[in-house]
Amino acid sequence: MSTLITLLLLSLITWSTENPKCDDKSADEKVKKGYTAQAGNRTLEAVDLYNEAIKADPKCSDARYEIGWSFWKLGEWQKVVDNWEAALKLDPAHKLIPQFMPAAKDNLKVINSGAKTNQFRKNVDIFSQSLPEESPVKLSLINRWQSYNSKIEITNDHYDQDIFSPKSVSFSDAGDMAFVQSLEGAKTLFFKSDGSEKIAVIQHQFDKRAVAKLADKKPPFSYKQDPKMAKGFTGKPVESIVTHNNKYLWTTYYRKNYDELGQLTSAVAIIDIKDQKIVRIMGTGPISKYIEKSPDQKWMAISNWGDNTVGIYDISGSKPEEFKEHQLLVVEKKHSLKNLKGNRDKDCGFCVRGLAFSHDSQYLFVTRMKGGGISIYKKDAKDKFEFLGTVMGLQPGPRDIHFSKDGKDIFIGCNSSGTIVKVPFKSMIDLFVDHVGEKIDITSTDFKYEKKFVGLGVRSFKVHPKFDYLFLTSNNGSEIIIAKSTDLSVLGRVPVDSYPVGLSISPDGKYLWVTSQGKESQGGNSVSVFLITEYLKNQIKM
Repeated sequence: MSTLITLLLLSLITWSTENPKCDDKSADEKVKKGYTAQAGNRTLEAVDLYNEAIKADPKCSDARYEIGWSFWKLGEWQKVVDNWEAALKLDPAHKLIPQFMPAAKDNLKVINSGAKTNQFRKNVDIFSQSLPEESPVKLSLINRWQSYNSKIEITNDHYDQDIFSPKSVSFSDAGDMAFVQSLEGAKTLFFKSDGSEKIAVIQHQFDKRAVAKLADKKPPFSYKQDPKMAKGFTGKPVESIVTHNNKYLWTTYYRKNYDELGQLTSAVAIIDIKDQKIVRIMGTGPISKYIEKSPDQKWMAISNWGDNTVGIYDISGSKPEEFKEHQLLVVEKKHSLKNLKGNRDKDCGFCVRGLAFSHDSQYLFVTRMKGGGISIYKKDAKDKFEFLGTVMGLQPGPRDIHFSKDGKDIFIGCNSSGTIVKVPFKSMIDLFVDHVGEKIDITSTDFKYEKKFVGLGVRSFKVHPKFDYLFLTSNNGSEIIIAKSTDLSVLGRVPVDSYPVGLSISPDGKYLWVTSQGKESQGGNSVSVFLITEYLKNQIKM
């Protein structure tokens, strides 16, 4: 990143309400004290102080604005809307409230009626920053790659037609590159980690010669042979992960171009990162989705959305030709591939997706988005993953799942409820001491766990590699949410192009990338790059 951009971002880190302009001096002091209390995450104290300021000076718009953020953190959406509307009446030219009022109103609608709404955003301003300013961490939009507006006005807004329904993003282990999966574009895109430059484009289109050279000859596991694959195909890349000390990038295919209903086997491409070329194509189950490696670097897991299965691969070898299929896990029962409906996003059995290995690589957690539940598998002495049991009741439709940095807790997001759960890893395992193979429906009385509503349509989220933060995409709200990993309290939000689905953080914790797909012919075709300025501040302090 250039020095100019860094200086510009630092100049943007100011907060108008640090110096409130209330007519009453005592109200000014109350607002300042409220700001200090909120900065220390003492939300209830802040609310009391802001209310005292409003009582002393009913025309102080800054007090109304700030108390709105305090109520946001408490999830009291009606009070957020009421106070911000009052602030706008006092200050119609307020620049910040219009950015976040739509999301507050959408959240209020969901709470009141249970209905889902979408906040549409497009062409979010470069250098937009997360709010509120007193948050201990800040996101600043420093680069964007998009294909919806060729008439760009700033060099950090890059028009690129390779951005076509970007599904996900991941980083190299070295942290110098980001990899974007352009699903409908059938391409994997290599970028510099700060988003300043595109490095390479990997095509996922194969003629019969390429298939003969790269693809495995036998179908994976116990699946039947795909009769069309030998003639060539186009893969739709969906998720990716780096292995073998930054040497290979594994990229799963949602499906092959001719398999409209996802009834056939799919595949995973193994890309040599240095040579920027595909070196092997291995088979997967139908509609492969998420991909995760074990911390000991011996196993790869791929969730198959299409039939309730998870493929386990032995990646202990050092060369692509040494990687092999190990075991196919069936989550409760296989979903029949006969008489499928047209929408495979919904006709997917349990819709298995999220994957997480415990830090000791002994346990694998699998989320079931449809019907709920988290299925757990334990590796035995012979390296077979045995079914331990399924936990019900934590989330109605769990999607992403990640371990905390120390491996003691598990975070689980839910798209349908907009909630995030934090649950002790040991408590989950202890449920099955005398109940191996069972389905257990738990409540808050079984063991202590935390659950918070954070925003509409929670999709991908990540745990910050160094600090105690979670970063989550709100698909319906078209925003990125920052939460505290210790108690799940919301610390900030920033608008992003509609509709965000994929998210990843660089290994050094400095950059956050978000991919936005379209919905109902609106939005999408955008990849946003944010600077995490808490990291920058810490570096400056050093």
